[in-house]
Amino acid sequence: MSDVPPIPRVELAYAPTPILKLERLSERIGVELWVKRDDLTGLLESGNKVRKLEFLVGEALAQGADTLITCGTLQSNCCRTVAAVSARLGLTAVLALRGAPPAVYDGNLLLDKLLGAELRYCTDEEWTKIDDVLGDLEARVRARGGHPYVIPESGATVVGALGYMACAREIFQQTKRGAPDFDTVVITAFSGGSQAGLLMGKQLTGLRAEIVSVAVAWEAADVRQYVGDIVEQAARRYHLSVTPPPEVRVIDGYQGAGRTRIGDDTLGAVIDLARREGIVLDPVYTAKAFQGLLDQLRQDPRQFGRRICFIHTGGIFSLFPFRAELSRLLDGASLVQ
Repeated sequence: MSDVPPIPRVELAYAPTPILKLERLSERIGVELWVKRDDLTGLLESGNKVRKLEFLVGEALAQGADTLITCGTLQSNCCRTVAAVSARLGLTAVLALRGAPPAVYDGNLLLDKLLGAELRYCTDEEWTKIDDVLGDLEARVRARGGHPYVIPESGATVVGALGYMACAREIFQQTKRGAPDFDTVVITAFSGGSQAGLLMGKQLTGLRAEIVSVAVAWEAADVRQYVGDIVEQAARRYHLSVTPPPEVRVIDGYQGAGRTRIGDDTLGAVIDLARREGIVLDPVYTAKAFQGLLDQLRQDPRQFGRRICFIHTGGIFSLFPFRAELSRLLDGASLVQ
């Protein structure tokens, strides 16, 4: 991507992340299924958020920031990653979290506290006005002499999307150094920022693989709209030679009942992959997406070509708040057939 102008960036990820074949699943399904281990980007296994924060924090430091402010659920992977990056770089992390303080810290929230983040718990009513909450936190940081930089929930901005533009370049380079020439690369989509980044990187490098996402929160139409908007913003802001693709491929129908209610079928997918391949998925995001991909392959094993790469975007610490549900399933009959 030599035509990309310099963009502020802080190298945080342990990259390139490995690409591994899922041998037993590939044999069962009848296609080559690979996984790019972006759950191994480092900083407490912070997954895809580290890639986004390389550029978000790069911009923050270029602006002289000493405090990172963001928001999310009590088990937000992004909030935990912001806390980890802040600790690594000597910055202050301020997190606005949706929910009441628990009696016992768990999962990502426990790590937020361990990493020294300042927490602001928000009621459901306050969450409807989260921009006002973030603005108030920003004003408070300035009042005490700090220099804040606000990161929207999940780092879902045109700046954050640059992380997966860089990831597409990484995949392209790996294919030139012995990794398979994939027909399709599949990624989990919340809003679609990571898919937008991959699509931009595909255009800038000549990566052959189709880029497909599995929607786990927003409806597919909303993801497609967001992807197009992000690509347009990036082209204007960074003078990139990219355009919204005529078709944004999004697999729909696997959103489930939200981020706090996870069905037994999704937890079963977590258990199945752990026992079959020794890889643990996050129940809230990656498990839904992987479950959707497998379901589509069962319907038509060839619809994504012969070689498929699923990007594991991390989130392992979100597993622990589901310990009760998982314990019930794990004590039952074997779920691996």
